[in-house]
Amino acid sequence: MKNLILLVEDEKSIQTLVTYHLEKLNYKVVVKENGEDAIKFLEETNVLPDLIITDVLLPNMNGINFCRLVKTNPKTSDIPVIILSSVDFDFYRQGAQNSGADYFLTKPFRIKDFINIIKNLKTV
Repeated sequence: MKNLILLVEDEKSIQTLVTYHLEKLNYKVVVKENGEDAIKFLEETNVLPDLIITDVLLPNMNGINFCRLVKTNPKTSDIPVIILSSVDFDFYRQGAQNSGADYFLTKPFRIKDFINIIKNLKTV
């Protein structure tokens, strides 16, 4: 399946907003609420996502550590990762960059900008 996006986000309103807009553009969105469930999904799925979008502040495993696991696994290392954050601290930006994230975006964000970022990644 092409156009598959994994969204790792525990906040229901962001899940709904992102899923709604991506599905309008014919993307299929799989939502996981934490990094552990997302890692399990990536290990067990036969069809890897074309893109991963993760929040920084997640229960049990933050999005930066999740991204690091994705980027160091040969099976998933080529999947682009967008990290979302409700806090715009240099600490998080640097952590995202060091983890291999392809883009760091702060919340709230304009959905048009968000969609353009996805399109500019040229992967989905």
